[in-house]
Amino acid sequence: MINMIAAFVLISIVFGFVFKAPKYVVFGFLAVLFIFADSTWGQLNADSGNIYSRGVGMFYFSLLNIVLIFAGVAVLIRRLASPQGPQLAPPMTKYFLAFAFIMLGHIVIGLMSGIDLNVILSLNGMFNVINMFAFMYLAILAFENDRDTATLLFMIIIIAVGRGLYGAVRYFVFDGDTANPYRNFEGLDIKIFFFDISDNFVAALAAFCAAWLLTTPGVKLNIVTRIFLIGVVVLEVAAVALSFRRSSLIGLGLMFLFLFMRLPGRRKVFFACAAALALSLVATTFFEQRLQFNTTQGGGILSSLIYDISPSRGSIKDSRFYELYAAAQSMDGNWLFGRGTWGTFTGDRERLAFHEGNWGFVHSGFGHLILKGGIVAVLIFIGMLASYISFYVRYRKHLYGNAALLADAGFAGFLFWIPTLLIGTPIIEFRTMLLLGLTLAMPFIAVGLQNYQVRTYIMRTQQYAAA
Repeated sequence: MINMIAAFVLISIVFGFVFKAPKYVVFGFLAVLFIFADSTWGQLNADSGNIYSRGVGMFYFSLLNIVLIFAGVAVLIRRLASPQGPQLAPPMTKYFLAFAFIMLGHIVIGLMSGIDLNVILSLNGMFNVINMFAFMYLAILAFENDRDTATLLFMIIIIAVGRGLYGAVRYFVFDGDTANPYRNFEGLDIKIFFFDISDNFVAALAAFCAAWLLTTPGVKLNIVTRIFLIGVVVLEVAAVALSFRRSSLIGLGLMFLFLFMRLPGRRKVFFACAAALALSLVATTFFEQRLQFNTTQGGGILSSLIYDISPSRGSIKDSRFYELYAAAQSMDGNWLFGRGTWGTFTGDRERLAFHEGNWGFVHSGFGHLILKGGIVAVLIFIGMLASYISFYVRYRKHLYGNAALLADAGFAGFLFWIPTLLIGTPIIEFRTMLLLGLTLAMPFIAVGLQNYQVRTYIMRTQQYAAA
């Protein structure tokens, strides 16, 4: 009874905040997502739970997920009540509805097959895609003026700096991140900055925002601000480099390649020189500290980077791709609609010992969607990403100021997630999918804000003229 009363109180508070000040709900989520790690993989003594799993034993979902779900419902109600407000990313809505329809189908079929509802809706399935859409729409609705977006950008940088300083002290003074599978499981004598891919993303996003402000023409900065932003870039790039995760380093490289492509001619030369120096330092550190353990004598950095997918390893059963091969072999004619959100695969237990008996996921976001929802689910997801790219390309040229930075940071963040979507496990990670939702929301926030301000200005002008 106490739990039910607490839940109703929580729901009432969420609805109240979303209707009156949705930006504070988003800021609260971002503070949690930016500060608290989710992954416990790599720890010798993993905690029984964290902030992202609180309440799971009491409800189907964690308390944080419940807050998100009801905030999403409140967003929809608020949007229907105020049609003149910011738009809810119309190009994406049809993909959300399609995915929601698939989830409903899996619920019906799963219950008819005797599968428990908590298993059907498990985060090991596809429910985090719904969470991603919910947070994306919440973020789009939350910001209605330039001050809000400036606060959002400031918050991204400041919290990332605080998190980076925490990681730096832990790395240089103590023994680094305790979630360190390279040392704890593989016996490699290295310490790491952050293992959680989302911590790497937070660092990379802050580094991109700082570099954008430092290099973009028309942005005027005083000397103190410029020094601070240079320090941000150094700190956050170091955080990614010293985390020794290939997907993070490749993602960061894609972000800065994108920034390079957006710069005018003269600034490209300066940026290229600075980037080449940073890249050489990062590559050297990366090779000396981690990749040296992954190469044969005489091998270089490239051979080390692809050591587990190199043709020299022999058949696919000896490479990183064996997991996906085993999952494909387990589809058994379920390619179109998948094996269900509760579906699993089988493979060589010795080669896949890192699964620790959990066969409900694979190391590929796209592969995971095929396993669970088939080709239909992955095509809907890819269509959503294609729509997002098309929207950014179409509207970016009309943006300026904070709106331009917000859109560029969002698209750069999407580029960061590409390697993880290919070879990581983002779909089963609540924190990762919400941060992906943030990156997808940012260009829509930028465009919606600018359009909303234009409409508001016209309406006020017309009202003033009529008076």
